[in-house]
Amino acid sequence: MSNARRRSPVIAPDISYGRGEEQGFVDLFNYLLRQRIIFLSGYVNDKLSTQIVGSLLALEAMDEEAPIRLYINSPGGTPYAVIGVVDAMRQVKCPIQTVALGACYSYSSLILAAGEKGQRFSMKNTRIMMTQPMGGSQGDIYAIAATVQELNAIYQLYAKYYMKFTDMTVDEIEQQTCRDTFMTPEQAQDWGLIDDVYVTEGDMVTPPAVARELEELGFVDRLSGGVLRTGVV
Repeated sequence: MSNARRRSPVIAPDISYGRGEEQGFVDLFNYLLRQRIIFLSGYVNDKLSTQIVGSLLALEAMDEEAPIRLYINSPGGTPYAVIGVVDAMRQVKCPIQTVALGACYSYSSLILAAGEKGQRFSMKNTRIMMTQPMGGSQGDIYAIAATVQELNAIYQLYAKYYMKFTDMTVDEIEQQTCRDTFMTPEQAQDWGLIDDVYVTEGDMVTPPAVARELEELGFVDRLSGGVLRTGVV
């Protein structure tokens, strides 16, 4: 039962490698890890953060010069867990390529931006979002003041990293994080979160700067990725 469950293609299919007497099997994610590919999927909590950091350190130990590719599909995470991943990415010597797919929301957008400059990408239909740290507190005035002070410290840390990774100014970061700011990949590229967008032949893409000007004039829908509206403005 347990062996059948482990081999279920719905959970994690096994990949065959080698031939003859050297043939073996390994589950999908271990196979991808051997190819220096890591998937960050889901809410980034302490457990997932530890797994990602452990994978980064293991791949660095194997080869500290070969690049690592990190795919991100995440609704966000706890501030400390995300910062742990970002700090590990900056610590390892391997160049880390980041690729956003599906959704890259909240704090996970910082992990996306923390990739090697020139090697930060997004799939064509990914949604990317920036926001500010949020939290709550109860108790006496001193406990509430301590929580507010910590939230402010987290915000300042995130703002510092966003400035480092994207070249945004303090005012621009405040503008993008004062509320949930959803972006197309082209808009994220314009703001410096990524460097390029993966497209296929036939995709309609408007250069980010042009899309931004058209949006200000009311000719571009924020959800369309830079495609002109066909209705009346």
